[in-house]
Amino acid sequence: MNDDPKQALTDAVEKTVEAAEEAVKQPGVIKLARLGFYSKGFLFVVIGGLALFLVFGIDGGKIADPTGALSAVADRQFGKIFLIIFVVGAIGHGIWNILRGAADVDDLGKDWQAIIRRSIAIMVGFFYIGLGISAAEIVIASGKTRESSQAEETFIALLIAIPLGSILLGLIGLGVMVAGANECYNGVSGKFRENYKVWKISGLHLFFINVLGVLSFTARAVLMVMLGYFFILAAIYGGDGAVGLDAALLTLLKTGYGRTMVFLAAIGLVGHGILAFYEARYRRIC
Repeated sequence: MNDDPKQALTDAVEKTVEAAEEAVKQPGVIKLARLGFYSKGFLFVVIGGLALFLVFGIDGGKIADPTGALSAVADRQFGKIFLIIFVVGAIGHGIWNILRGAADVDDLGKDWQAIIRRSIAIMVGFFYIGLGISAAEIVIASGKTRESSQAEETFIALLIAIPLGSILLGLIGLGVMVAGANECYNGVSGKFRENYKVWKISGLHLFFINVLGVLSFTARAVLMVMLGYFFILAAIYGGDGAVGLDAALLTLLKTGYGRTMVFLAAIGLVGHGILAFYEARYRRIC
């Protein structure tokens, strides 16, 4: 009798996995996933581009997180059209990431490390769905500027408000820092190529992907480690202080070699965006 709930849960999980495996193979989902990589690439190019504009003193340059970058796009000519396309792509990317984690598209397995990585993919999926909703709200609100780090600060405030929330936030921060170190390893070692259809890539394109991988994953690793550090500080000091990608870039800007550091980080972010365009074509989707 005691085994019935456990068996029911096991059956439910298996059915969910089977449904995800079928869904991720659907032509419509595959097309949405590829559009999603283009949307992801567009977002990183905009964030990095805005930072580069700031470094070189070009009008419109700023430090922005994803929502702030989307607000900046909305202020440009034809910006809303780009955002509408982004909404579809971001939600598609989110759905695919949820299915990717559930169906184990990356063949990670079922051990505890694999479960963690698959869970991260699902969380990334929900993040992009939320980002798509935020972009839709910006379009509806006629491009009203959103405050950077707003989502992260809301998340931190909610966590701190619950029992043991600060401990959980600290653990999340530590996890983000570990994930950042793993990002660096994936880029430098070339491990990120494991899910690419490398037999379809040759010559200059393959060389370019390798260079972009090292550059972009290393830059993202630094920013993720800083973000994790901010989460840990928020857990210790009760949520005071800025957090988010924009906070990490601003911190770099305030260092002794601020503009150089932001320049390198921005180049890495733009590179990650271009790499996402390659993913749209060569990444294994199902």
